[in-house]
Amino acid sequence: MGYDVAGTDESIEELVRDCPQAVIGVGQIKDAGPRIGLFLKLMDFNAEMPVIVSPYSKVSRHSSLGDGSLVFHHAVVNASAVVGQNCILNNKSLIEHDAVIEDHCHISTGAIVNGGAKVGRECFVGSGAILHEGVCVGENSIIGAGKVVREDVEPGSIYK
Repeated sequence: MGYDVAGTDESIEELVRDCPQAVIGVGQIKDAGPRIGLFLKLMDFNAEMPVIVSPYSKVSRHSSLGDGSLVFHHAVVNASAVVGQNCILNNKSLIEHDAVIEDHCHISTGAIVNGGAKVGRECFVGSGAILHEGVCVGENSIIGAGKVVREDVEPGSIYK
């Protein structure tokens, strides 16, 4: 695309020394591995991983967002919701009250995580998916686009 390359994975230590704040621009669909790898490598070099929140989103002051998490346009995070480290809350996603999103998750566009629901580590929740109140999605699971989840999902599941 014509952009200069500032560095590669091999130059992360030097880049962090020159600029201690870092934002991960790698997404996550089927595999959280590349995003997690970058996060851990940056943390090894004591990079600051700020939370980035779009000015067009709404995040309750009574919620919490972990280091390196990104909240995109028109996303909503309600009171007492907890979002872990290195998460993506994509455009128009809704994280309701008392929901828990563990580390390294991607909640896609228009997905709804209702009150008290829990999404385990390294999960992907597809566009327009709906997690009913109180359901638990086990770690390393994929919830397909548009799916409605009414019952708990076992770790490592692909819910299509």
